Parts: sequence; structure tokens; C-alpha cells
Amino acid sequence: MIFVISLYGQDYTLKLYEKILGSLSDSSSIVVYADGASSQILQKSSKFEVVHFCSEDVEFLVGSSFGTLSPLCKNKPLFATTHRAYHKYSNAFGAFYWTKGRPQLHFNRAILERFELHLPANLQRFIDE
Repeated sequence: MIFVISLYGQDYTLKLYEKILGSLSDSSSIVVYADGASSQILQKSSKFEVVHFCSEDVEFLVGSSFGTLSPLCKNKPLFATTHRAYHKYSNAFGAFYWTKGRPQLHFNRAILERFELHLPANLQRFIDE
């Protein structure tokens, strides 16, 4: 039973990443620098090209544990996977994580504006004021 719930959660998370990052990018294949856990989820989609190092081609960072970001990554938009990472990284424009079994989705208006990212209308309600 736990295995089934885990698979459902990963599938739900992947669909969410596809919807959010897909709406923010013009590319057909989105280059993403991801940490270990996020990398495993993102690699299941043909919409993402997951890399394990930061380069000029990277459009988004996804994850929560990047340690010290390289200079190339400090200026890339980050989608966090924990509440802590959402507040830790100054380039975190949004976050998706689970708290007490409930999904949490947040976006930071100032960071979205800084990176000139425009959320679709159906995600506007998740912008923190």
C-alpha cells in the first residue's frame, strides 16, 4: 500500500512539474539542473532534459539540497521541493512540497517578477502576498 501511494505521489509531482515549468518555458525540451530526488522524478518525462551540473543551457533548478550554488546557478530560477529551501535560496520563485499529507504549492511574486516569469491564470491563486 505504501508503495502505491509513493508511486501516485511521484506521478502527481511529475505532472505538476510538467504543467508549471512547461508554462514558464518556450522550449520543447526544458533543461533542468536537479538534485538527486528531483532528478529521479524529472527523468521520467520527455519534456525535461535533466543535467547534473549547472551550465548556461540550464533554464531551471529543481530541488532542495544544492549546497553552495555555483555562480552560473545563482542567477537561475529555482523551484524548491521543501518549505525550507523555498525560504533559503534567494532565487526560489516557487515550491511544491507535502506537509502532514497535504500538498503545498507556493510562488513568490517578487522573484517571479525578477525573472520575468508569468504564471498562467489557474496558478495565480498560489502566489504568496
